This record gives sequence, structure tokens and C-alpha cells, in this order.
Amino acid sequence: MYLSCEDTKTRNSKCFKVKMRIMVLLFIFWITCNEDIVVLILARGGSKGIPLKNLQTVGGLSLVARSILTAKKAGLLNITVSTDHPLIALEALKYGASVFRRSSITASHFAPSIWGVEEFAHSMPLAKIIVLLQATSPFLQYSDIREALRKLQHPRPYDCVFSVIRSYKLRWKFMNGSLIPINFNYDSRPRRQDWNGELIETGAFYISRVEIIKQGLLQNKNCTVLEVSTEESLEVDSYYDLQLANALLTILT
Repeated sequence: MYLSCEDTKTRNSKCFKVKMRIMVLLFIFWITCNEDIVVLILARGGSKGIPLKNLQTVGGLSLVARSILTAKKAGLLNITVSTDHPLIALEALKYGASVFRRSSITASHFAPSIWGVEEFAHSMPLAKIIVLLQATSPFLQYSDIREALRKLQHPRPYDCVFSVIRSYKLRWKFMNGSLIPINFNYDSRPRRQDWNGELIETGAFYISRVEIIKQGLLQNKNCTVLEVSTEESLEVDSYYDLQLANALLTILT
């Protein structure tokens, strides 16, 4: 499509906005119609901190439901919930997701997430990209999923994109009986405005190519990140977190 723009600031600005809207629409069309992209939500029933944690509600919606709806708003329709619990399976089906029966091994409390992702990947021979969403991150924005998918391809192809927040906290640890700083020096404590801080994983999402997943990895050296907001980094692991999430929702809405 060729768009003619007159040589004025107003016309150029309008033309640029039109082009950007077209690019966004084309990108949404791409992720909606691309069967290579699969959303996976791991939701086992045996959580220890909160029984059936993934069915707890924030703003009247279960954590599983919120994740499914966020993926749909991002334009992703191939959504699967991997679970070992019938009630979670019913909740997934209620909101239009498919259900993958998770094995007892990958659903155990000692199993890392990658086991569940790899198990699912082997059942999806046509999948090339898996969008792993963490149900316990109720404030993840659909726009960030779209942006992360865009970053997976541009400015160059990456193998993984995952969510982070930027932290400016000074960290310490004990080593051989002594307390030592980890990310700064005694004689040069950085001011917030003088350093870039550190990137901390939030766990809200990992978008990975199936090639590395089948190697038992979610990340490798060819990865990039997407910084998300502080509220998006909230993770529900305890009843306190659940109360905090519901309180925060009333503020945000």
C-alpha cells in the first residue's frame, strides 16, 4: 500500500500515525492467525502456600481466567492450560482454553517449570513459539505480550523474551563469616540517578522458541527482555499477596 504525504508537518504527522496503525493491525493479524504461536499456562493443583491457588480470585476472576483473557486480548487464540486438577481444567474450558493433562511428575512441588513446558512442547509438533504465562501474575498487560512478541523478531531474531523490572536496591551477602556487598563497592555507593540498576525477572511471561525448550531451556544467551511496571511484577504466592492484589485492583480501576 502506498500512502501519499504532503510536505507539511501536519500531513506528515497524520501520515505517520496512519502508517503506525496499519503496522499494528498487521502485527495483530499476524499473531492471531499464526498457528505456530501457542500460549501455555501452567496451573497445577497442589500449591502449598494457598490451596488451589490458581483458582483464587482477583476482582472476581480466578487467576487462571485472568491469564486466559489477557492472552485473548493480546490476539492469541491458541491457549492451553496444563494442569493435573479437574477443577482447574473446568475453569480453563469455561474461558475457552484447551486443557493438557499434566503428569504427576511435572506437577510435583519439586519439578521446575521447564519440565512442564517441555512435556507440553513434545505434544505440539507444529508449535514454534510458546508463550508461557504465569497465572499468579494477575496484572500482566496484554499490550506487553504483544510488545514482547514483536521484540522476539525485531530488530533481530531472538530465542526468548522475558519480563523484568529494574531494581536499584543495594544487595549484601555473608561469605566466610563476613558481610560483603554484592552489586556495589563500600567506597562508591551509587546514587539512583548514577547507575542503571539491575534487571530482575518477574516470572510473568517467558516467550521462547521451541528449539531451546526441547533442550530443557527457557532462556539462553540469545535473549532479550521487556521491562514491565511495578504492579505487573506482583506475584500471588500467599494470602497476603492475594489481599494486596485485590486492594491494588481497586486503586487501578
